[in-house]
Amino acid sequence: MNQGKSIIMLFRLPFLTVTLGGVLLGTAFAYYDTGHFHVLNFILALLGSCFFHIATNVANDYFDFKSGNDAANLSGTSPFSGGSRILLEGLVSPRKALTVSLTFAALGSAIGLYLNFTTPGNWILLFGIAGFILIYSYNGFPLRLVNKGLGEIAIFLAWGPLMVLGAYYVQAQSFTSWWPVIVSLPAGILTTLVLLINEFADKEADASTGRKTWVILFGNRATLGIYLILAYASFAVVLAGVLMDRFPLWSLGVGLALLMPAQAYRIGRKSLGDWGVFMGAVKSTILLNLVFLVLLSVSFCF
Repeated sequence: MNQGKSIIMLFRLPFLTVTLGGVLLGTAFAYYDTGHFHVLNFILALLGSCFFHIATNVANDYFDFKSGNDAANLSGTSPFSGGSRILLEGLVSPRKALTVSLTFAALGSAIGLYLNFTTPGNWILLFGIAGFILIYSYNGFPLRLVNKGLGEIAIFLAWGPLMVLGAYYVQAQSFTSWWPVIVSLPAGILTTLVLLINEFADKEADASTGRKTWVILFGNRATLGIYLILAYASFAVVLAGVLMDRFPLWSLGVGLALLMPAQAYRIGRKSLGDWGVFMGAVKSTILLNLVFLVLLSVSFCF
């Protein structure tokens, strides 16, 4: 495999769907809430967010290599779980990976600074700084939030309130209520579930390197229960929004995805330890995230 292809594999592009969903949701709700839609701001917000996401994915591979997590992970490797293993196999040097990560972080920061300059106040700057700290501290030194049982919270905040509110603000350019925060909750929850379902196959390797993921803290069965509760909490947020007349009736269209969490839960519960089969639950969770957020975003466009 040539180096260019190896670097692209570090990006873990399939996971960018969670970023697409978050930016779409914030943009669509801003249009529904204020009637504003700036095409350039949307494109820049999406690009900047994707650049930060790529920077995060590459940084995670770098820190997993440095901590020995990748080397300890012998059972959870797949396109989704266990990391890309590009550094472990010597296809890209750790120094080059770190350079790639910082380059994409710089590109995302440049876009963020431009959007901050062209919108009132410094909200975009604040969201960007907070997001940067959270995503690099998730697995990065010195905080390593994942080693303190706070990794899932960091992902929830970064891909929920921070990303959705940022996408909302570059369109609406103001906050007039708490509803943009509320609409961001499903994005944060569903992205956290993508992380959570990937933690099962990595449990032993994570424990051996000092991580304290929810799967390690609560155990397999309890964490699957948490997964199901959180997934349906996302549907409850939408139902509450409709009942309170702040979301359109069309938002109930997310009900088309209502059975997906239960399906992922059943697959996960029946195949614990059989990680090849368990990957069906991982794929279902990634699809749930995309389908739910796209359906909810589209409902705000009518």
